[in-house]
Amino acid sequence: MKRMLKNFVGPAWAIMEYGSYPLLLLISTPWFLHQLGTDQYGHWMLLVATVSFGGVLNSGTGAATIKAVSAGIGGSITGQSDRAINTSLAIAILGGGALALIVFCLFWFGAPVILSRMGDPELVRATGIAAAVLIWIEQLDNVFSSAMKGAEHFKDAARIEIASKTTQIVVAAIVLYEFPSLEALYWTLLTVAILRLLAKIVITKRLLTLTRFRPSFQGSSDVLHFAKWGWLQGVGGVMFGAVDRMLIGSMLGASSLTYYAIASQLAMQTHAVSAAGLSVIFPKVSRKLESGGSFSLSSFTRITTVGNLVLSTSLAVAMILIGPAFLHFWVGPESAGPASLLLPWLVVAYWILSLNSVSYYLLLGMGRIRFISLTVITSGIFAVIAAYFAIDNIGLIGAPAGRAAYACISLALFIPVLQHLRNERNEIPDIPTINSVPGGERIS
Repeated sequence: MKRMLKNFVGPAWAIMEYGSYPLLLLISTPWFLHQLGTDQYGHWMLLVATVSFGGVLNSGTGAATIKAVSAGIGGSITGQSDRAINTSLAIAILGGGALALIVFCLFWFGAPVILSRMGDPELVRATGIAAAVLIWIEQLDNVFSSAMKGAEHFKDAARIEIASKTTQIVVAAIVLYEFPSLEALYWTLLTVAILRLLAKIVITKRLLTLTRFRPSFQGSSDVLHFAKWGWLQGVGGVMFGAVDRMLIGSMLGASSLTYYAIASQLAMQTHAVSAAGLSVIFPKVSRKLESGGSFSLSSFTRITTVGNLVLSTSLAVAMILIGPAFLHFWVGPESAGPASLLLPWLVVAYWILSLNSVSYYLLLGMGRIRFISLTVITSGIFAVIAAYFAIDNIGLIGAPAGRAAYACISLALFIPVLQHLRNERNEIPDIPTINSVPGGERIS
């Protein structure tokens, strides 16, 4: 019994890490809406959408770091964690800086053109500056979070994330009481982000008994081999999570973006809660495969799939049944009306996406990052096309079409998992998962 309960510790901490921030936002949204107003709140959501473009780099660098650290532990490869983190830091500094510069230039010079419907160009530029700095900080932060998760220190990663995100929301709420402006909010977000990064550096160094952090591209080919496909996947992920918001902001304006963000914030829990718990699959499967021992995915896959289906379906049904009433209580009838119309369509899209969670993390652990990336980028392209034409033709109510298109096409992630399980059942040796793991030996 004790061993069985131990298996739930990692997922429980992962869910708490994810769930704490949305819960705090859920509670505090009426306050932020009241202090900022609909338009300024829309600018904040534009900031959130823009920072999520950093996911393009995070997906590759983070996945490569988790893979390298977990494979190094499984294969007892000396110095693997140090090399992986130093390489990832170099990539994060260079790539994050380049992306931050692009975001800054787009907002500074393109604000009057591409985001004219967002209102005051000066507010748009301030949003761009804050987003650029946060993107760079997030790239570095992601390296240390991924290193802890690769070593399966989910409890420690979750604790610092929960503490920092709680601090961020509480301090921002207090600051807005005295200074209800976007500038005050942005300074608060930046300060807390820097403090969170410093804390993760200290904790990661202690947990993984690392010598020192020295960003270096030496021996980076193995990490880059895995990361390049993760970056492609990140592009598709951003197309899913951010482009529709950018389209709404540029085509419909700040108020529409606010309504869509409110509905999405509630609907996304259908997928995100179970996905957070299942994220522990990635390093566990990677370590098991690299250790060279016998490891069957069949029973593991069945249990996690059934659990995921039950949890995500329950959440979806609850969102559809009580979501509209909750929105009226949560943000008031003025904002709840438009958001309630969007909610059921977004819930269905996220429920379909939740069906992919087990396959996604299994494939990452098996090293099938290329297949994931090609599937995600294809899904993302169709998502952007669907969102644009739907918004252009029927307005805000058409915005969920992009996320629905992404979710449906990404069901293709089931294909290699089913092939692997069929081969395992027939006792046919599985095909090689990847040519190599970062810093390790060939997996076959």
